[in-house]
Amino acid sequence: MGLLQETCDAIHSRSKEIEQHIIKNWNDASDSKQYGRLVNMVAQYGAATNQKDVTIPKPCMIIASADHGVADMGVSAYPKETTVGMTQNYLIPKGAGANSLANYCGAHMEVIDMGIDADMSWVPGLRSHKLGMGTKNFVEEPAMTREQAIEGIETGIKLVQEKMADGYNVFLVGEMGISNTTASALMTAKFAGLTAEEATGRGTNISDERLKLKQRIVHDVLVKYKDIPKDDAIGILAAVGGFEFTCIVGVILGAAAHHGMVIIDGFNTSACALVAKTLVPASMDYVMASHLSAEKAAKSSLQNLGLEAYVDLGLCLGEASGGSVQMGMLDLAVHMYKSVTGGKA
Repeated sequence: MGLLQETCDAIHSRSKEIEQHIIKNWNDASDSKQYGRLVNMVAQYGAATNQKDVTIPKPCMIIASADHGVADMGVSAYPKETTVGMTQNYLIPKGAGANSLANYCGAHMEVIDMGIDADMSWVPGLRSHKLGMGTKNFVEEPAMTREQAIEGIETGIKLVQEKMADGYNVFLVGEMGISNTTASALMTAKFAGLTAEEATGRGTNISDERLKLKQRIVHDVLVKYKDIPKDDAIGILAAVGGFEFTCIVGVILGAAAHHGMVIIDGFNTSACALVAKTLVPASMDYVMASHLSAEKAAKSSLQNLGLEAYVDLGLCLGEASGGSVQMGMLDLAVHMYKSVTGGKA
């Protein structure tokens, strides 16, 4: 039995007993209704991490980077080389928005190259598990093989296992890969039954002309892979996904199997969560939504996950930006709970 199957088999629903204990504990100390959804945050965190006596979260931000073959079609406002520039920026000058947000929410950052189309061995601190030099162009052929998809998922699982052994229990997932919203639009359309027009947004604020091209490509690729059923999660991921997405799917599944919690970011990570949900529906018990992405199908994607965004900031940045804001709120909520209950968290 492979690691992916073992991990899927180990996932069970989060503890309702712990969830109810936290809500009752809060309510006994002070009317929990006045604290709104902050109560739900703490209850989910405690239940997901299997802590009746909740501790302050220890977050780890994981950003997976990779290139996409479809970038050659001109669906993004940025050249493919931007993936290289942004990835090194996380680790050398450490001047990206993701770095600031990781500092803000107290998260340790890990960056992993899952398939950047360049030699990245010169970047200090960059983890590397290249599945290829970027995916294939799914307009012409599947983005990757099923074997590559599974290998990528298992890479994410192993990374979570390592970081949980170091004491981290909340994972903020982010991604970097030019043209990856074209892949996530396709994945979301397949899983949620959306049309190309419904699923395809502007990504990093592309022009009207480029949006029409992107929608046409998504339409044509949906037709090309129409015979892949929506319950074939690996098949969809392999056909139209990204190498960075495989890792994020693994992070979600790995956390769920080992009582960790994942805070997803925007549209891209929601697409990854749709893969995880299709593989193991109970994995969503360990996933917390953050913000409502500015992408067109973001709300539909969250609805299909059975999740609801906590804030709507109009973000379309990716890179765990919204997840970092949510992590800050979760940390505040846990501190508030411990204060209200006199430390009997």
